[in-house]
Amino acid sequence: MSTSPEKPVLIVFGAGGHGRVAADAALFSGAFARVVAADRNPAAWGTEMLPGVPVLRPDELSALPAPLAVHIAIGNNPVRRQEAARLAAEWPLAQLATIVHPSASVAASARVAPGCLMTAQCVVGPMAELGEGVIVNHGAVVDHDCRIAAWAHIAPGVKLGGAVQVGEAALVGAGSTVLRNLRVGAGATLGAGAVLLQDLPDGAAWAGVPARPLALASA
Repeated sequence: MSTSPEKPVLIVFGAGGHGRVAADAALFSGAFARVVAADRNPAAWGTEMLPGVPVLRPDELSALPAPLAVHIAIGNNPVRRQEAARLAAEWPLAQLATIVHPSASVAASARVAPGCLMTAQCVVGPMAELGEGVIVNHGAVVDHDCRIAAWAHIAPGVKLGGAVQVGEAALVGAGSTVLRNLRVGAGATLGAGAVLLQDLPDGAAWAGVPARPLALASA
């Protein structure tokens, strides 16, 4: 008779607000034996990020029982990507964990890389693809055939039409809409509440309805 794999202990790295969201989803998921937090800021050590989720000192992490998993819960996309590389060297035995809130709707045909976070009430449609470390935040919709590159953040309430592409470490701001078949470039930012009607170039920051380059949007 086969036995189910042992649930890992989850280390949520990042003791700020986004860490609380990740830890909350992890607790609801039931996928982990225990959830603890860690942070590089000594001021956070010895506190609780959520009730029952302590923020441990680095020397306390070595005492945690295997198997271990780590989720990088930092909202800043470039910093999250940097910490992933750093933690892979510091904690080589800890697997990069994906967290899925039980109220998230994730299509069976969606492809999800390690380290992603899918929070409450979000939707990931058929044949969508999420790269490593992607955040799909509360109530966001990633429709069919979308391609979200590594370390991008789809903020709360976003609506991505079918076959949208989002580049690496891009931020699609809260409540914004991207029409189908468009591209948000790598490292780009789409402002909160914006409506994107054309491709957003790499590294650009656009806002407004319709979305325009940020300097023009405020003119």
